[in-house]
Order: sequence, then structure tokens, then C-alpha cells
Amino acid sequence: MTAVFIGFSLTDLSKHRILGFMIRTLFIISLSLGLTSCAAKAPVQAMAEARAAVQSVRPLYVDEKSKRSLTYRYYQSAEQALLDASQALNEKKYELAKQKALHAKRQARFAAKLK
Repeated sequence: MTAVFIGFSLTDLSKHRILGFMIRTLFIISLSLGLTSCAAKAPVQAMAEARAAVQSVRPLYVDEKSKRSLTYRYYQSAEQALLDASQALNEKKYELAKQKALHAKRQARFAAKLK
């Protein structure tokens, strides 16, 4: 049995090859679309580094005199940014969480340098 397809005569074998090619192509396209939608990953590394930076600076601000210093404001800013990053992470706003975590890390390091 032959069929005419765009001026060509196709046998059953050719039809199956074309159908198989179309199915594979659709599968690859749908797979790639599925993978790109899952590309946003939680910023686990950035969050861990920010937490470590803030925790390493925390002992520097235990007395009242240091709490009135300018560098304490950087430490507070780092802690607030870390809280904001955690909230964004819970809301699955991964890019915002990463930005806030990096900000927290920078603020904590700056506070440590000034102390």
C-alpha cells in the first residue's frame, strides 16, 4: 500500500519512520521545555555562606558599646537581609533569595572588617 505525501509515494515503512521521527521530535521539545522550567534552583550554597558569615560576626556584638557602633548597623543589615532571603526562599522566589543572601554575606564581611 502506498500513499502520496507532498508529491512522494510513501510505503508503510516510510510512514512509520516519519511518524517515529515526529514523535521523537515532540518528546525532545517537551523534555527541553520541562527542564528549562525547572532550571531555577534554590540558592542553597549562597544561603549557607550568608548564614556562616552572619554567625561568625554575631559574637563581636555582644556588649552594649558595640551595639551603638556604626559597624553594628552593618551587622543588623546583614541579619535582616538573611531573614529576607529565608522568606524569599520559602516563597520560592529563588533569584530574590540569592540576591538577599549575597547582600547579607557582603554586609557581614564588611561589619567584620570594620570591627
